[in-house]
Amino acid sequence: MKINANKLVHASLIAGAVFAANNSIALEQFFNVPGTRAMAMSGAFIATAGDSTALWYNPAGLAKLSDSIDFTIEQGDITQEEPDATWVPNTDRYVEDSDVKYIAVAGGGMGLAYFKPYKFFNTANYTNNGTTFTAEIETELSELKYGFGTAVADSVRIGGTLDMIFKEADINQIGSNTNDDDLSQLEFGFSLGLQGDLALDDMVMKGHKFSYGLMYRSGTDSNAEDDVYTDKVKGVPGRPEAVNYGIGYSAPLPVVLGVPLFLTFNYEIDNLVYEGILNITSGTGNAESDLEETKKAWGLELQMFPSFMKNGSLFLRYGSANVDVDAVDNPSATIVNEFDVQSFGVGVRLGNWVVDFAKETRDITANPSYNVPDQELDLTAISVSYGF
Repeated sequence: MKINANKLVHASLIAGAVFAANNSIALEQFFNVPGTRAMAMSGAFIATAGDSTALWYNPAGLAKLSDSIDFTIEQGDITQEEPDATWVPNTDRYVEDSDVKYIAVAGGGMGLAYFKPYKFFNTANYTNNGTTFTAEIETELSELKYGFGTAVADSVRIGGTLDMIFKEADINQIGSNTNDDDLSQLEFGFSLGLQGDLALDDMVMKGHKFSYGLMYRSGTDSNAEDDVYTDKVKGVPGRPEAVNYGIGYSAPLPVVLGVPLFLTFNYEIDNLVYEGILNITSGTGNAESDLEETKKAWGLELQMFPSFMKNGSLFLRYGSANVDVDAVDNPSATIVNEFDVQSFGVGVRLGNWVVDFAKETRDITANPSYNVPDQELDLTAISVSYGF
């Protein structure tokens, strides 16, 4: 499977799916950002991940939990399309729905997590007794991840995950209330991560640190087939392949009004490539197309230690990202050309408990060929973590 490092992802969203003026049907992909802390920094987290969300962002960060245990549960908004039955052209295509986004426990350099990162919509023609029909396919991928991380030097960590990927697809004939087929598949994948730190005490001043991270996540085959027979659509999307990398910088700030401050800055580039997605392009033919996303994100976190919180601290976070979407073999197949992300969040640590809140705003720029307007989406999430 190829790795294309020229096109990258986010941490965040879509790639269209409705009827267009030229009678083609577009691809539509939704990505949910796990971890409220990372969401508040627009997903820029690979270089500094060190809690239970490291299972997703960089498993090497699990090595930071060699002597502690972290449990996290997150509830938040996810993006989905407005159903065709109720959607009106030239109105907002995307809506929010609330769900449990992420559940994870990590400690002793290991971790276990469950997450629903991807949902995909595509279309395909099939033949049944000599008659051609069109199927609308909704595919949801969920993952159960086991991860590990270990230190190979004083400031260098490596890690990986083994992933069980559950693919569930609802396949329905367009224009019919009949469910033609349900497809369930179990697939397996993995990820590998590297993370490191460089203390800058001798170069700048005590407490300043440079961090870096790199991760590869394997993709799974979409099993796309040009010919779809006898009521069975086999070409449902698989998990995308990802190559992500980033840097971080952290340092103490001057005390303000008697409050010690600590600042972390992260910058990240993510690669995401879906391979061989089956989709209608024109007329009655099926075609395969790769879908690539490019995400460039940065995030800031300010941690404050007020005197009235003897066993705790407060957090303020902000982030921004740009995501470019490209259907490689058929550029007109995507509704969304790009989207911009602005995010912020707050958090509080009290003893062993951490509560975080994040809000993410996605400004979606649509392909002008489709009857879908540009749209702004607001997504929120809250998580509770306990460490011991």
